[in-house]
Amino acid sequence: MPARDLTTEDLAAYRRLTAEAFGGVPSEVPAPFSPAQIPIGIDAAVVPGDERTMLAAGACIRRDEIALGGGTASCGGIGGLAVHPAHRGVGLFSELIDAALGRCAAEGMAFSMLYPSNPAIYRRHGYQLIARTHAIVLPLGELQRVARVPGRRTVAVTEHTMPRLRALYEELTAGDNGMLRRRGPLFPEGLPAAPWGAILLQDDEGRDRGYLSFSRISPGSDGAGLEVHEVLGRDREDLLALLHHLGSWSTVTYAARLRLRTEDPVLDLLPGGGLRTPDDIVPLVMMRLVDTARALRARPAPEHCRGTLDLWVEDTTPAAASCRAAGGWRVDVHDGAIEVEQLDPDAAPASLEGSLGRVELDVHAAALLLSGGRSLADARRLGLRAESDPPAERLLDAVLAGPRPSVMDAF
Repeated sequence: MPARDLTTEDLAAYRRLTAEAFGGVPSEVPAPFSPAQIPIGIDAAVVPGDERTMLAAGACIRRDEIALGGGTASCGGIGGLAVHPAHRGVGLFSELIDAALGRCAAEGMAFSMLYPSNPAIYRRHGYQLIARTHAIVLPLGELQRVARVPGRRTVAVTEHTMPRLRALYEELTAGDNGMLRRRGPLFPEGLPAAPWGAILLQDDEGRDRGYLSFSRISPGSDGAGLEVHEVLGRDREDLLALLHHLGSWSTVTYAARLRLRTEDPVLDLLPGGGLRTPDDIVPLVMMRLVDTARALRARPAPEHCRGTLDLWVEDTTPAAASCRAAGGWRVDVHDGAIEVEQLDPDAAPASLEGSLGRVELDVHAAALLLSGGRSLADARRLGLRAESDPPAERLLDAVLAGPRPSVMDAF
């Protein structure tokens, strides 16, 4: 049951398929596929015993780019994956996932990422849970206790100043793991659609120090009348200045729902004990290693790290043949860079010459570790295969160190 690229002629059929799977009513004039997406699908006519000309399954691959410890890696974001109810249970889901991963590999992507409602079915294809999105409900009156920070002022974000916000985002999240680079064509230039708004924070010299983005909403059951998308600043004082500004919203709404990164420094600055978590389903983020060599080369190495190790990745999932994750690589770390050379499996014992040792990972441990911010010990605590010679383990842990992954898909 081969998958194929979808075209403009398939738009209506794909929109009907996804509307039936996820809810809603498809538009009579469906929005065209984005140039930042690769839509693929499987025709019903290729299902044995069924000659109807309709779309049996479909998905879109986003051409994402993610931050990787100071580097940038290409990543296929899988979304809109749906199988028609009449064609479920015959293997089309696996067929479509494998085709999507094969296309990611052909496009030179290092990873694939998705936000699952059922993690188990994706785990069977090599996806590993790497992060969850975080949010808190913050009583805004408590922020009135945050003192004003001297030498800081706020500036409205307009069409004219939006490029400065984008540049600041790129700079402040460059050292993160997993954060989207938010570049075109996925993220077109200009302001996001209303009711989105934002303010920039400047110092007395006019240098941009941070920003706060938000949307005014109708209060829900948690009392939040403000959705705060991001609070980013260069340092602690900048974040305090932004929180002081956020407290000014207490005159018009009781609380804000604040989106956070995994290890967000904002949490260390919030006063009071009135913080709550929203009563929502926890959105999860899963990552699949598609190309081990590309994932390693995409990341710069810490300047102090030097050495060589042999990395072996085992992939026994159904999607193994679609990806370039399995195999062995000589990983040489020096002068802030990572060089990778594929090893001959038959020469594995001899390959240790000149190496600190051997690291052996299953594909789930490899996805967890190469996404950044986790150690081999973390992988073992999760029950994943992560075996290593101690010197090689210390080197790999040092190379992949950093904040745990965070994924925020919009400004």
